[in-house]
This record gives sequence, C-alpha cells and structure tokens, in this order.
Amino acid sequence: MNKTELRNTILSAIELPHIGKNEMNLSANGGVQTQEIQSAIDALSAAGGGTLTLQPGVYHTGAVHLKSGVELHLASAGTVVRFVTDELAKNYPLVFCHWEASPCYNYSALLYACDAHDIAVTGDGVLDGGADAEHWWSWHHQVERSWSENKPDLQQPARKALRDMNLNGVPAEERIFGEGHCLRPNFFQPIRCQRVLLQGVTFQNSPMWQLNPILCRSVVVDGVTLSSHGPNNDGCDPESCDGVWIRNCRFDTGDDCVSLKSGRDRDGREANAPCRNILIENNEFADGHGGVALGSEMSGGIYNVLACGNRFSSPNLTYALRLKTNARRGGAVEHIMLCDSVMEHVHGAAIHGTMLYEDGRNGDSLPVFRDITIENITAHGGDYGIFLEAFPEVPITGLVLRNITIDGVYQCLRSMNWQDAVVENVTINGKRFPRPDRVRVLGVPCAGGTVAAAAECCGASEPLRFHWRCSPDGVAWRSCGEGETLTLPSDARLVQVEALDPAGESALSCCYKVLQQSVESPAARLCCRGMLNKVELDGSAKPVTRQELAWMLFPLANQSLTVPVLPDTDDPAARYAAANAFLALKEGRFVPQGTITRQEMATVAMQACGVNYRNASSTMPVCADAARVADNYGTNAARALYFGFMELDENGCFGPDKLVSRAEAVEILNRVADFAGL
Repeated sequence: MNKTELRNTILSAIELPHIGKNEMNLSANGGVQTQEIQSAIDALSAAGGGTLTLQPGVYHTGAVHLKSGVELHLASAGTVVRFVTDELAKNYPLVFCHWEASPCYNYSALLYACDAHDIAVTGDGVLDGGADAEHWWSWHHQVERSWSENKPDLQQPARKALRDMNLNGVPAEERIFGEGHCLRPNFFQPIRCQRVLLQGVTFQNSPMWQLNPILCRSVVVDGVTLSSHGPNNDGCDPESCDGVWIRNCRFDTGDDCVSLKSGRDRDGREANAPCRNILIENNEFADGHGGVALGSEMSGGIYNVLACGNRFSSPNLTYALRLKTNARRGGAVEHIMLCDSVMEHVHGAAIHGTMLYEDGRNGDSLPVFRDITIENITAHGGDYGIFLEAFPEVPITGLVLRNITIDGVYQCLRSMNWQDAVVENVTINGKRFPRPDRVRVLGVPCAGGTVAAAAECCGASEPLRFHWRCSPDGVAWRSCGEGETLTLPSDARLVQVEALDPAGESALSCCYKVLQQSVESPAARLCCRGMLNKVELDGSAKPVTRQELAWMLFPLANQSLTVPVLPDTDDPAARYAAANAFLALKEGRFVPQGTITRQEMATVAMQACGVNYRNASSTMPVCADAARVADNYGTNAARALYFGFMELDENGCFGPDKLVSRAEAVEILNRVADFAGL
C-alpha cells in the first residue's frame, strides 16, 4: 500500500478517550500525597469518570494507578509531580506488569493502569521519576563499549532469571520480583487498556522505559516531551498495541526514542500479539540510541508502521531508523515506511538494521524483514550511510530505497543478504548507488599464477565487469586483462582490479603485492595485503605482541582519525591501533610487548572487520566455557564465532584466557580482512 493508504489504515484504528464530566482539584501540601491523589482518581472513576486537576505546586507521591474514565491534568508548567525514591516496596507495590516485554510481578510502574479504558494524562506540567546516579540507575551497568570494564550489574541476576523463566515457560504468576531484586520499574505502563491519551506533559528522570503501553488499543501521544538519560531510558515503547499515534513530541533519551515491541522470545511467540498500525509523525528526535526503532523484543511481529515528517537533530543520536532482532526473538517486520524526514546528524548510521542484535544466531526462530520502504530522506554523518543485514536463510525482501541523500559518512553502505532490492536515486558521499563495493582479489597473487576477482553490488540486476591492471614498481601501471580471472604477467609486482556496473559506476580494489613464487599460506595471504612484511612467519607458536598485532592491523585502520600521543611508544601503527580502538590502552599506556588473550582478540576482530555494532547490548557465546568469558567480551566473542573469525577447540571451548599466538593471529586477521573486503 502507498503512504496515503497506510496512513488512513492506521488512523482508522485510533480513537480518543471519552472522559467523564466530573471535576476535582488538588493542591500540593509538601508531604507525600499518594493516598490523596489515588483516592481522588478512584472516586472520579466510581462516579462515571472525570478530570483530576493538580494545581501549580510540587507534589510528592508513590505509584499512581489510573482508572477508567479519568483524566489526570497538570494545570501549568508550575505543576511538578515528583515520585519518591525511598521505601520502594511500600510506595511501588508488587503488580502484574511486563519487564523488557516479559510478563511478571514487579514494582509498580510510577503511573500504572490495567484493564482500564478511556484514560488520559494531560497539561503543561512535569512528571519527574526521581531517577539519578544514586537512585534506580545505579542498579544497572551497561556493557556495550568495545573495551568496557566490568562493573557490578545489580540488575543482571534478576534479568537472567526472568529470561530463563521465559524460555522455560514458567507461568507469569510464579515470576515474582520486586523487593530484593533490582528490576527497575517503567514510568508509565498501561496494560490491556483502550483509548489512552498523553498530551502536553513532560516526563523526566525515568527509572527505566518511559512510556510502555502493552496490549492496548488506540493510544495517542501528542506534544509530549520525554527527557531522561539513564540506562534503558527508552522514550515510548508500544508493545503489542493496535493503533498508536505519536506526534509533535520531543525525545531526548538514554536509549531508543521510539521502540516498537511485541513480546520477547517464547512469551512473545506464544502470545502472538503483534504491534501494528503505528503512525509516528512530526516529532523531534534528539539524543538516543535509535530514533525510530523496531525491536528488539518483537517476537509477535511488527506490521503497518508509517514514520514521516520527523526531524533527527542531535549528533548524539546513534541511528535514525533502527531494526534489531535475532534468531532467539524471531518475529516479522512487514509493511514499514520511513519517509519525508531530515536527519541532521547521526553518529552511527542513518538507516541501520541487523538480525545479529544481542543473541545473534543463537536460536531457532529466524526473523523476517520484508516490505520496507525508505524514501525522501536527507542525512548527515555517521559510521555508515545505510547498514542493513540479514541471515542468508531469510534475506531482506521487498526493500525499496528511493530518493535518499546522505553525506559525511565513513562507510557508505553495508548490504548483506538483500534479495531483489529496489535502489533508486540514492547518493551517499556523492556516490550514486547501486554501485560496485567490496572489490577484492581472491587467493594469493603470484607471478604467472591465476587470481580471481570478487565484488558486491546491492540493488543491481546486471552482472559486473572486471578490469585488471598491474605494475612492476607501483609507479607505472598498465592494463593486463578483463574478466573475473586473470593470469598474472611474470613481471607484475603489484595488481589491482576494477569492478564496473552497467551504468558505468566503478570501484577499485586495494593494491595487492604479487609474490615471485607460489606460496599458499595464511602468512602469504596477509603479506599480499600489506599486513605482513614477509611470507614466512618466525616463531609462529609464540604469543603475538601488541606491537606486532598493531602492524598487522595497520591497513584496516581509519587513518583519518586523530592519533593519540602514547607515553610508551611513538610507533605510528600503535597510535592508529589506539585511535581505532583496535587495542585497549592499559592505564593510558600501549604496552608494545604485552600479549593478548582470545577474548581480547575477539574485540580486536570485531573492531577491525569494518562492521560497527554500537549500542548492541550484551550476550555470551555458546560454548562449554562461556562462564569464563568476561561480560565485557561476551558479545564480541559471540560475533567473532558467528562470522567465522574465531573457532572453538575440539572440546567446544572458547579459551578466553588463552594467549593468542602469532600463527593464530595471522589466521584470524586473514578472515577479518576477507570480511572487510581487503
């Protein structure tokens, strides 16, 4: 369906609440007013509904439970509702809720409703959740930076327990958390409600997700400001809802701004309740991980989403459009349209989608991305312009990229497992797409030997042509053949290949050394790439040093970065390795003769492979010794195994603390360079 049809379909599922005519007013008295606020709401609902107006002043309260037919109105900007942060069990009693899309019993949301209809929170006032570094947020340490240090994560034991309950089918009634656990409550969580309105108010300092309507029908979020920079401080997360209109809002968050969800893992698949008919328009997205995100808890599917006329304004926004799932979550994303939007600056990617979020390929519920249209977009900045990848078993289908202009990015595009994509009038860094990409020479080039070329070209239906050139000295170059394969001239010392598409767009491979005799070995392959200075590896069983590794990594580095001054070496390779976060500094020092463990090497591989996964959460590799892998290395170890950069031993162990030898480093970096297209 086109944009107009999709918008009309969505709006047909939306209806504003019907609020009763009764009225009550309340004034602030300086004390904790939970009982006063709750009694007034209960009385209004029992009388057929109405509006409770909080007059200007500062109100202190615990959890407030909204009831059918009642509007909570904050009279002016001077009306501030502050939620208390002491006596948690008393002020936030145990209720049925969802936590990260899994049903359980936990602390009540600060604003909560269950099985209600026609509820509203309106006005110009402020709802302050009271969270800060000492309250709520301290329960969670997020491990997501490449070389993050391990810190206590008080939330992790309960989070893992809930995930295990989910996967094992434990009934929700037996999933009891709250006091003694560290699962932070959401700010506003209506469950199984009909006709919900949030209008005009400001939410700030949320313990966890800010707005999380669950299994609701007809939700309108209009002109709301969401400002909270704590961990997992998503802005608005409709979960398994039908009919949601998010408009004229401002998002400034510590995680995703809008994130559509539909249940997690086994819970989500068994409930089979999709999130559908979602309209997101005329909003401003400032800080956050994702502007408009779909997933990751999306096991029930996400359908019929239109995001249009939005502005993405902050250099601290990681992704403008974000799709994220994995083989444990599953779920389908279908009938999605992002259009008519300006992305002034992002630092990750304008458009980012992956099936390798968190658990990655570790599961049997393959997700689906299909019928996704992205058009009429201008964007600036980021690691990538467009980054969309899928599993080979379930390629992205029905993808349309049209009228897109992106500039100021480090890498233009990553396209993995697209099937018959339509790419029209797409320009990234001044280059027209589709065009050839990741042009490379396969095998080990040697004089008189035969080599082959490879390349990718997303969205192109016609085959690529290849043109070869060689040089005896790196100065004088000559054409030496056409086609996918080439027998190298005997005097060639360097070789390159150019790929050309039918429209005349082209891309050139890097320059490869030509060996004078045939040597088929990982070291020889690395030498041809300029990552080793000789084809024979001395002391192959010895641990590789950080200095040796830095020189191997040098051709993979972004050499436009500003390099740091290091107190213990002025070696350029070491400085670039530090600048690219290939190797972590140790108390500000490079330690050139230091060694590296396998779990550290996993992070090296993922930093160097050319694929950046920012804000990807954490998981552990599937291996016999997973418990020995440190939390801050787990995700990279899992991905290094999935991409084939590293392998388990014969006993199914990863060996996280084992030192990496020179030979093993060469083998791993060859695989990394293959993946990166070098």
